[in-house]
Amino acid sequence: MRVGRPFPSLVRELTEMLSTSLAALAIIAVGLVLRQTGVVRDEHGPVLVNIVIFATMPALVFMIITRERLTIALLLVPVAGYLIHIVMLGIAWVLARARRADRPTTGAMLVATAVGNTGFFGVPLIAASGSGVSLSAAVFYDAFATGVLTWTSTVVIAHSFGDADGRSRGIEWAALRRGLMMPPMIALLVAMVWNLAGLGVPSSGIARPLDLLGAATLPLVMLYAGLMLDIGALRRAWPEVSLIAVARLGAGALVGLAIGTLLELSKAQLNTVVLMAAMPTATMSLVLGVRYGLHRDVLVAAVFVTTVLCTLTLPIVRGLLL
Repeated sequence: MRVGRPFPSLVRELTEMLSTSLAALAIIAVGLVLRQTGVVRDEHGPVLVNIVIFATMPALVFMIITRERLTIALLLVPVAGYLIHIVMLGIAWVLARARRADRPTTGAMLVATAVGNTGFFGVPLIAASGSGVSLSAAVFYDAFATGVLTWTSTVVIAHSFGDADGRSRGIEWAALRRGLMMPPMIALLVAMVWNLAGLGVPSSGIARPLDLLGAATLPLVMLYAGLMLDIGALRRAWPEVSLIAVARLGAGALVGLAIGTLLELSKAQLNTVVLMAAMPTATMSLVLGVRYGLHRDVLVAAVFVTTVLCTLTLPIVRGLLL
């Protein structure tokens, strides 16, 4: 905790994160109810994802970057992301060996532990949770670390440990190129040019609709999380998922703190890296893992459990950082 910092400010920042996390948990519950009552069905999930990818997330990213002060030090944030990923892979490997897991289960534990949901969950949650963090660092972490790792490390692990037939074992370079040219990345690049060109904060005519659109990201993502919940998968994969949850939400924060401190990140960037390192299991780890034959129940349950639990653990991590 920083010496001399006003106590009311600390309480306010922690309250903002806690209220945002509890609101996210409530929206997840709404999504679950909508699914259970048949109002929204499984096939509607991809529609929500597309709205986020092509509309709300680009708006959120653009407004964050055009309002932030970009510095060279931001380049250390993705470096932290890669180092955290390597350490988390090692932790997951040890846990899988301790469980004597088969190859599809080991691969599922690796990808579920080593990559967090820093985009759909991390960026909008941090953007909505108050001061003390660096929003530009959150965007850089997601775009230049998680975004690359998803289409390289996750794909290689899924290929190597999955039991799907007819899959080449290597990086999907075409998928990586497509992933790096998705609308949120394009919005990031455009916003960086805007910012570095000194164009200032966008006028209200541009900013207001983009702010409203960007604010819809977190609710839509949480509704989607509610639609994905699978209680049966949780029951079947509980031993593995409990280990993943502890590593992803607990050890991830400690690893992020150690690496961020080692890289001498600024206080706001350090806070952001620690929070991003403690985000829930990435949804794309589920998508890619299932595609290549990793243990589906482990991945589904990991996304479910870590997404729900992080609404409680992230405020604790934030409180310790303050």
